[in-house]
Amino acid sequence: MSDLPTLYGYDPSSYVFSVRSLLEEKGADYHRIPVDVIAGEPRSEAHRRLHPFGKVPVFVHGDLRILETAAILRYINDTFEGPSFVPENPVDRARMDMAMGLHDSYGYPAIVRVIGYHRFPAYSGHPTRADVEQELDGLHTLFTELMRNRGDSAFLAGERPSLADLFVAPACFYLELVGESARFAEIPGFDAWWQRVQTLAGYRASIPDLSEWGERVEA
Repeated sequence: MSDLPTLYGYDPSSYVFSVRSLLEEKGADYHRIPVDVIAGEPRSEAHRRLHPFGKVPVFVHGDLRILETAAILRYINDTFEGPSFVPENPVDRARMDMAMGLHDSYGYPAIVRVIGYHRFPAYSGHPTRADVEQELDGLHTLFTELMRNRGDSAFLAGERPSLADLFVAPACFYLELVGESARFAEIPGFDAWWQRVQTLAGYRASIPDLSEWGERVEA
């Protein structure tokens, strides 16, 4: 294997955000190759040789090419030095996997619609405010279940942060950024968890530069 892995991705992507957060927590050196999602670069022939479905992130380490964020996070956690973000006991590992699975299935698609409404309306198919409200209702159900799954633990799957926290945190970052997070503060435990996650060094170090984020709309 080569010494340094390579992360192909679009910095504003919530999934790329998650991968970068873990790499930062691990103190790992890596190459970053930008792939502009809004400009359509993932659909290019060159990128489809890396990811046949034209998605990001893609993680390459030597001859190994890994697709899907959960698999990338597991590999980084198990391969690189630094603190582990996978719980030691099977109960907390199950809670971690469940939180990640729930977010993948019910969180990410909703986040794309909500953020698209505010920043990428054409790219997202011009969702309406009614569409956004429906997605926010679903996200409220998701976060309620995640807090129920968390119980009295400090983090989503135990007393220490896990892959689940890094997986979900970017969604909360974007909801707050576009002014759609207030309704989630009423969920018992959500605000305390969110404040705690924002103190993680890897999360803070991976917040993307969004100075030119969004569609350019002609006057």
